[in-house]
Amino acid sequence: MIRNINQPVVYPIFTFRWLAVHGLAVPTIFFLGGITSMQFIQR
Repeated sequence: MIRNINQPVVYPIFTFRWLAVHGLAVPTIFFLGGITSMQFIQR
């Protein structure tokens, strides 16, 4: 178990953190872009 510390750690791309960050960031940026664009649209 001690010998495993010196081994390089390979992080997977799709982790629970990746899903949590992108699951929140993508809709957030989408809505922020939509709200800011609606500020400049004249009715």
